[in-house]
Amino acid sequence: MFRTTLLVSALWFIAVPALGQSQDPLGQLLANFDRIDVNGDGVISNAEYGNVQAARWSQIDRNGDGYLGEDDFPRAAASRARAQLAEIAYLDTDGDGRISQSEFINGPAPVFVNADQDGDGALSQPEVAAAASR
Repeated sequence: MFRTTLLVSALWFIAVPALGQSQDPLGQLLANFDRIDVNGDGVISNAEYGNVQAARWSQIDRNGDGYLGEDDFPRAAASRARAQLAEIAYLDTDGDGRISQSEFINGPAPVFVNADQDGDGALSQPEVAAAASR
């Protein structure tokens, strides 16, 4: 339990920046590979990547209602918020028009799926590096 709490605390500071602000998510994943690979087996599993998503959630669900929506963005960025939410609409697996915390954390992450070249459900450093150079 302590290790999990410590991990989430650490990921809070290293997690990919808030939705739409990340310019190079694969580069950030590669730079933080050893921290994200909690069990040290040399790969980032779906569960370990889920920890990153969980840490990101607390940064992007700014109003704390458990869903992503336009009200999680500054009013001045409303059109940008709509565009970003449209880009991740595929995460709305229950079709209710909202992205819940569970859908965000457990949903398919394009960064992960695209980098997982051998389809084994885990990312090695060479896979992430290859995807980052594409």
